Amino acid sequence: MREHPAPDETLTILCQKKLKLLQKRRAYRFSLDPILLANFIVLKKQERMLDIGTGCGIIPIYMSKQYPDNSLVGVEIQKTLFNLAVKNVRLNGCENVQILHGNISSVARTFNEPFHVVVSNPPYVKRHSGRESPQHSRHLARYESSLDLNTLFAISASLLYTKGRLYIIYPAKRLAELVSAATAHGIEPRRLRLIHPRGHEPANLFLVECMKGGGAELKVERPLYIYGDGEYTDEVASYYT
Repeated sequence: MREHPAPDETLTILCQKKLKLLQKRRAYRFSLDPILLANFIVLKKQERMLDIGTGCGIIPIYMSKQYPDNSLVGVEIQKTLFNLAVKNVRLNGCENVQILHGNISSVARTFNEPFHVVVSNPPYVKRHSGRESPQHSRHLARYESSLDLNTLFAISASLLYTKGRLYIIYPAKRLAELVSAATAHGIEPRRLRLIHPRGHEPANLFLVECMKGGGAELKVERPLYIYGDGEYTDEVASYYT
């Protein structure tokens, strides 16, 4: 497939040219968050993974380089982003990645077997709060109009094997809310890592691994710092190699 983007697209090249991603200039564009999430996920041999809200396909495509023998599925509700994800799968030669279009509540009914791992970088902002984006694609990606926290946990509970794992990146200020929703759906938090922009600043995000039927024991891992001396920390920089 050609690598030159269309006039309304850009081509982002990552990981020493091992990863190439087309994005729309005026639609939702991924940030650092999916890269952080992808590097928090533990995926074992032959496990099947589902990415809910895959956007341009960045998480399954990124992970396919490390896990070429695992079945990786992405679901995207926005047709424009779905089309991009399909193109990006072909562009990167990811034979083990499948992209599906539609609302996850509807798509979930078409799966014939559970998943070992579910992943999501879900919308962060509650409806009718904050300043809404006038750009429809960005609005759907940021606001819980199509996927709220309780829906995400309910669907994940129905799609995961027992002892299956759900991985999420989410705002630190909503940690208590996430723990409550997870427990209500029988998917207990097991690993937690707080994300700080810099060493002297409070956490603004967190990474969490939850397990279906996993019990109440929680491991809090060392903090993740994004920047140091104006550049990415060594750990975050290593995510792009």
